[in-house]
Parts: sequence; C-alpha cells; structure tokens
Amino acid sequence: MAGIGKCMGVMAGAGLLGGAASSYLIQSHFNKAVMEGAKIQAKDGYVPIGGRTKDGKLWDGKMKIEDYQKMLQKKAAVTSLINGLITATGTAIIAGFTLMLRGKVK
Repeated sequence: MAGIGKCMGVMAGAGLLGGAASSYLIQSHFNKAVMEGAKIQAKDGYVPIGGRTKDGKLWDGKMKIEDYQKMLQKKAAVTSLINGLITATGTAIIAGFTLMLRGKVK
C-alpha cells in the first residue's frame, strides 16, 4: 500500500511542477507582449485603463506601468498555481487508474 501512495504522490508532484511551470512560461510570453503594447500606449508613464461600474456608467482611469506589470505577474503566479493543482489532480487520478488496471490495487 505504501508503494501505491508513493507512486501517486510522485506522479502528482510531477504533475504539479509540470503544469505550473508550463502555464507560467506561456503566461510570461503573453505578459511580455502585453507590456510592449502598454509601453507604446503609455502617456507620461501611465497606462490608460477603464471599464464600467456596476450601474453601467463608463469610467476612465490610469495606472503606472510598474503597477500594471506587478498586477500581470501576480495574475500569472496565481493562474500557474491553479493550473498546477488541476494538472496534479488529473495526473494522480490517471496514475491511480493505471495502477488499478494493472492489478496493483485490490
């Protein structure tokens, strides 16, 4: 039984690292492209942002380029962690099914 748990743990750990790393790499390339566009659009070191309020009115705002980059990095880290956990769960399930089909789990 310890071998089964160890195998599933190793596979889940590998899934976590692989999923998080690949997600972070993809997101970092995307963030670089977004930052290049933001630097082009920046006026006086600020990126124009805006959106809608809950009551439907439009608002205009601005954000420093450094703050915008920090926000993108934080988003990439959180997204990578979530994708890593999902990948780890899927990998552990597949490892469990594989061990079960091979007759290791009774």
